[in-house]
Amino acid sequence: MLTLLHNAFLCTGLPGGFYPDGALLIRGSKIIWAGALADLPPQSEPVRRQDVGGRVIIPGLINTHAHGGLSTHRGCCDEGDLFQWAAALAPHTSHLTVEDNRRGCYLAIMEMARNGITTACDCTRYGAGVFASVATEIGMRSLSGALVNSPELRHHGRPNWPLALEETKEAIEAHIGNGLARFYLGGHSPYSCTPALLREVKREADKLDLPFVIHVAENRRENEMVMEQYGQSPTAWLHGLGVLDRRSVLAHCVWVDEADMDILAETGAGVAHNPGSNAKLASGIAPVPALRRLGIPVGLGTDSTLSNNCLDLFQEMKLSVLLQRAASLDGTIVGAGDAFSMATLEGARVLNWETEIGSLEVGKEADLVILDLSHPLGLNPERVHSDLVYHAGPQHVHGVMVAGRMIFEDGRLLTVDEPTIRHAIHEHYRHQ
Repeated sequence: MLTLLHNAFLCTGLPGGFYPDGALLIRGSKIIWAGALADLPPQSEPVRRQDVGGRVIIPGLINTHAHGGLSTHRGCCDEGDLFQWAAALAPHTSHLTVEDNRRGCYLAIMEMARNGITTACDCTRYGAGVFASVATEIGMRSLSGALVNSPELRHHGRPNWPLALEETKEAIEAHIGNGLARFYLGGHSPYSCTPALLREVKREADKLDLPFVIHVAENRRENEMVMEQYGQSPTAWLHGLGVLDRRSVLAHCVWVDEADMDILAETGAGVAHNPGSNAKLASGIAPVPALRRLGIPVGLGTDSTLSNNCLDLFQEMKLSVLLQRAASLDGTIVGAGDAFSMATLEGARVLNWETEIGSLEVGKEADLVILDLSHPLGLNPERVHSDLVYHAGPQHVHGVMVAGRMIFEDGRLLTVDEPTIRHAIHEHYRHQ
C-alpha cells in the first residue's frame, strides 16, 4: 500500500521546492511523488492517507561528523584548546572498551533520532561495526568505521591497525543487504598517522570501494606541526600522499589557505564543518563561504558530546551562519538557505550519498522530519526557511521517518525501549 503524507508545508530541500499545501507519496522506502496536493494524479493502488496537521516536512538532517561511542563521558572536559582538551580526556577515554562504545552509540543515536538526524557519519577507534549495528536497530542511516593511528605518534590506547580493517570487513559482511549501513576506512589525522599508514589505509579503502575519512587542519598548531615535519600544510601533504579524491571526507578544514582550497576543489573532496566544536575548542572558524564558492561540498557535523555536548544540527545550522557573520562583519556572507543546504543535500554530497538522500524528490529515500512550526503571520517559504535555521530546535521535532518507516513520533522512539536502555547504561556507570 502507498502512503500519502498530506496537509503539510512541504520543504523539499531543492531550489524553490516549497509547497504550502504539500504532499508526499511513498511506496516502501522510496518517494514516488512530491509536490502540491492539488497536483497529485489519481492513484490506481490503495493509498493510506496520513494527515500531518499542517506541520512542516523537511528532508532528514545529515550529520557528517560524529563520535557517538564517546557519549558516555559528556562534559568530562569542557576547557582548553584541541590539544589541551585531548590530553585532559585521555585518562577518561583511552581505556574504553567496545562495549563502552556500544553504550555510547545507543545514547548518541537515540539523541540524534530525537533531534531529526536521519543519517550520521560516525568515527571510532575500536568496534568499527558497532555504530552501524545500533543505528540499524533504531532505524537510522549510517556511514561508519574506525579512524586508525600510528602508535609511535599517538601513545594513548591500543594500536588499531590492521584491527580496523578486519572489523570493517566483518561489519560489511554482517550488513549485506542492509540499505541503512555503509562503511569507510580512515585515518585519525596527519599528526597521528605516518605516511606509510595513510597510504596503506587509502589503498585498502579503494580495494573495498569505501570512502576515506580523516580529521584535517582542525587547529593552527596542527598546521605548524605538519609544516615543521614535512614542509607542507596538512592538506597539501595528504594530497601528495594520494589520499584525497571524490570519496574523501575531511572533518574540520579550519586552517586551509587558498592553495589548500584549490587542492580540495581539484580532488573533489568533501568537508564536514563543525562550527560548535571548533568554537568550543578555540580552533577557529572554517572558511566555509570560500570553500563553497569553489564548489567544494560542505556538510555540517556535531562532532562528539565531548567537544560539543549535544548532537543538535539545528544548533549547527544557526552557528554556521552567526559565526561567519560575526567574524566577517558581513551580514550577508552566509544565509539560512546556505545553512539548510549544508545540513541536508550538501551533507549528502559530502558523504557521497546524494543520489539517495538529502532532498525530498521522486526516486529518493523517504528520510524526513515532521516539525511543529507555527508563525503569528502564518507560514510562507521565507518564514519557514528562517525558522528552520534561526528558531527551530529538537523541541519542534514531531516525527522522524527513515526509509519510509517512522522511528520517532510525538516524543517517543518507536523502535527501541529508550527508558530501559538509558536506565541500564546509567546503572552500569553508577556502580563502577
